[in-house]
Amino acid sequence: MEIKEISSETLVEWQQSGENFKLIDIREHSEMRQGMIPQGVSQPMASIAGELDRYQREETIVVYCRSGIRSFQVCDFMQKQGFTNVINLSGGIMAWGSCGLETVMPSENNRQAYL
Repeated sequence: MEIKEISSETLVEWQQSGENFKLIDIREHSEMRQGMIPQGVSQPMASIAGELDRYQREETIVVYCRSGIRSFQVCDFMQKQGFTNVINLSGGIMAWGSCGLETVMPSENNRQAYL
């Protein structure tokens, strides 16, 4: 099964146009000090399997990590669990940052997934 990917440039276009999707940061909490992509929520990779009921299997979900490797694995796992529209952010937050795009510091709003 092929994993869909999205570029940082397309993701920011989706954000600006009001596209309906969820953005999940699967990095560990210690990695969040480097910043998060705006509108994202934290759901560390280790907790994904036990938290799948938070998400609709048909909704669009963009998953990211530091470089895109772990998020690719999570997309693969979610597809195998019946999720039909999970998308990996190509290159992760490193690619996002290299495009000069904004990051935000973790707050109560984007930490909600693990509170």
